[in-house]
Amino acid sequence: MEQDENILETISFRVDAGLIDRLGRELVGRAETAVSELVKNSYDADATTVDVKFINSNEVGGTLKIIDNGLGMTRAELVKGFMTISSTDKIHNPKSARYERSKAGRKGIGRFATHRLGSQLTIITQTKASEKALKLSINWDDYKIDTDLISIKNSIEETEKTQEEGTELIIDTLREWWSESEIKRIYRYVSDLLQPDYLSDRSRDLKLAKQTDSSFKVKFTQTINEVERVIADPDQMLFEKALAVIEGYVDATNDGFCSVSSLSLDLGDNNIIPILYDKEIETEELIDGENKIVVTKEPKYEKLTNVHFKAYYFIYNREEYYTNISKIELNNILKISSEQGGIKLYRNGFRVLPYGERNNDWLNIDRRYYNESGTNVPFGNHNLFGFVEIIDSTGDLFEETASREGLLENEAYVELRDFVSKSLEAGRNRIRFAVEKIKKEKRTPQTNTGNNIVEKNTIDKLNELEKQVNDLIENKGDEKNNQEYKENVRKTVRELKLEFQTILDELGMLRVLAGLGLTIGEFTHEVVQFSPSMNGDLSVLGEQQLDITGINSLENLKRTIKLFTSYTAYFNATVSANVSRELKPQELDIVVNRFKDIIEADLKKLNIELITDFFGYGLITVPMHSSEWSSILFNLYTNSKKAIRRANAIGKIKIIAGVEENKVYLEFLDNGDGIPEGNKEKIFDAFFTTSSPVGFDATQDERLTGTGLGLKIVKDIVQTYGGTVEVVKSEKDYVTCFRIEIPTATKKQKEEYGL
Repeated sequence: MEQDENILETISFRVDAGLIDRLGRELVGRAETAVSELVKNSYDADATTVDVKFINSNEVGGTLKIIDNGLGMTRAELVKGFMTISSTDKIHNPKSARYERSKAGRKGIGRFATHRLGSQLTIITQTKASEKALKLSINWDDYKIDTDLISIKNSIEETEKTQEEGTELIIDTLREWWSESEIKRIYRYVSDLLQPDYLSDRSRDLKLAKQTDSSFKVKFTQTINEVERVIADPDQMLFEKALAVIEGYVDATNDGFCSVSSLSLDLGDNNIIPILYDKEIETEELIDGENKIVVTKEPKYEKLTNVHFKAYYFIYNREEYYTNISKIELNNILKISSEQGGIKLYRNGFRVLPYGERNNDWLNIDRRYYNESGTNVPFGNHNLFGFVEIIDSTGDLFEETASREGLLENEAYVELRDFVSKSLEAGRNRIRFAVEKIKKEKRTPQTNTGNNIVEKNTIDKLNELEKQVNDLIENKGDEKNNQEYKENVRKTVRELKLEFQTILDELGMLRVLAGLGLTIGEFTHEVVQFSPSMNGDLSVLGEQQLDITGINSLENLKRTIKLFTSYTAYFNATVSANVSRELKPQELDIVVNRFKDIIEADLKKLNIELITDFFGYGLITVPMHSSEWSSILFNLYTNSKKAIRRANAIGKIKIIAGVEENKVYLEFLDNGDGIPEGNKEKIFDAFFTTSSPVGFDATQDERLTGTGLGLKIVKDIVQTYGGTVEVVKSEKDYVTCFRIEIPTATKKQKEEYGL
């Protein structure tokens, strides 16, 4: 009979056994990850204890045993679960049977973890209901290339139970040897695998991973030549010694907050700081009959909810800042910090590598603050012990990579880094402010003269030190007096060291600011040369036949370039004027009107109304640098913009200038979110800021605008000329008012400058 040529023939995929070998070697990149996956499997099986035993592992070919007291596996569960590649069991059953724990993962790579660690695998598992245990033996070396996967058989048999319920993994012929330090490293990682409940109780409340003796305990032992010893626990009590705790969270409505607490630095835990995302969003709106692009900033973290983090902060070699620690304890913590410092990440209660590992700078902490490492408030990964906790039980937002080495860098991950980075920046600023306050108190000893208390300045202290040293050299007085002189010398030297350290810190910041100023000067000088070319190209574009979209885009481009050139021209003129270092009386009405012209385009873009009022004539200050008023006004304007944005208000700013008696005054008002009563004095101190920190990838000059130095610079400038600056009561429709008073120019000064 002739065969029908139209009969449909079917074929199936065949799997080469070499795939198992490749997955085992490549899917699980590190030994820590491999061991942790097996511990996670025990957790998912509702175990309360896990014993991890390294036996004769000081050379290649040793044995690793992982024994848990979980539910164990039936024959069907063993076949459909462990022996089924890419099993869907954890998808269909996301909660464990006994304790309703959220299961640690979905990808089912535990079997490949055993392959990564050794050549031979034996599984002995039993359930409470079974009379016998099941024993499965696998030789991973059988899974070679050019071998059909289905042809490889693995023996399974019944055997006597080794415990009432639970599973024992025996991994023989380890592929590598383990030194004591490597085992400790793995133990540290597995110990960190479960989010510690002394850091947060949220995982306990949500029935996620928790680490207490009664719920889940992992024990590591090492056996060499039949001698077994326990690997010691790390000291968790060090966190109680921290100088400060920075804590933050994103709530259920996607709003971010952080706080800083420190008993030593007198920082209460009720100082809540809002953290804004400030992602720029462009929308097209109909304005004055035209479609225009409007840029707004989104303050909420739309992809984040129920995120929490806590970081314990230490300054080393500064035990005088603490109230509860010795120099030895601080040195011991410093040693631990090189291995365990950093911000770790936990997802659904389980550690995610490599975040927080040594040399992992996922938040750019070391890179971001490297240039400031010499200050009295160093801020690197080794100064921080902390964790970030994300709850994502469905896995819709944060998904681990196939190798379990990190999270996919999607929008949620970008928002997470932004939030934690800004929170750490806000916390750091509060700590800097508190430390600066302590230093200030220590370096200003007071002399009581009757009812008047006189503060000694640096020159007074140097003169006193010189006198004391001369007295010692001349050997005046008896031994008792000489001893008193020596103590006074030591005391004065200590005070001067603190003052000079502060001066060095300020000089360091001034170097950064000076470098930034030179860069701005060079930049504006070069940019001016491009203005004619840009304007010429705009004219050519204006003569083209454009559709309505092109016309709107051209108008937006013209406004943007006008704003850009206005700013650059203003800064170029300011830098040029400052080069001469000439002091001259400043006419406030001219200064304010020039400033208003410069920011006009920016005001329009932000929909902020600016009103100016001048009272009286001859609003002329004592001789000053022209750039100093630029700095004052820009700092006040920047603060107002931020306050208005935080208040989510239609912006209003008012500048009032006038003259009273022998002083000219300037008042700067806005309708932002205001300044709490308790902060009205602090805002002029170095490093105190209420601004939302800049983003994760902010440039150095952007970071400088939020360091809490702006109002201090204003105060320093004003006080240099015998003036004052303070926060006063605002008039109706405004919330905040800064009032500056500067002495007026004398008649002689006016004549000298032709005014």
